[in-house]
Amino acid sequence: MHACPCGFFGYEEDRSCTCTPHQVQRYRSKISGPLLDRIDIHIEVPKVDFKTLSEGERGESSASIRKRVNQARKRQQERFRGSETKTNST
Repeated sequence: MHACPCGFFGYEEDRSCTCTPHQVQRYRSKISGPLLDRIDIHIEVPKVDFKTLSEGERGESSASIRKRVNQARKRQQERFRGSETKTNST
């Protein structure tokens, strides 16, 4: 969900919000109180420039993650060998 109707609230660069404070308040009030009561953390996240995002370091490869997950599963099997328990979670 955007922070305001025009979608540019909080932008510091070439675009700026054109909404009045009343429009922003009315837009944000669309989320019902009971729903908001169930959300513990509200964080405004700044826009990340596409160039910055695309030029960053590459993340870990899927193959590397798969290898770590498989190793963890093997450790888990060893840990619970001889038990009815198979994982830490239910």
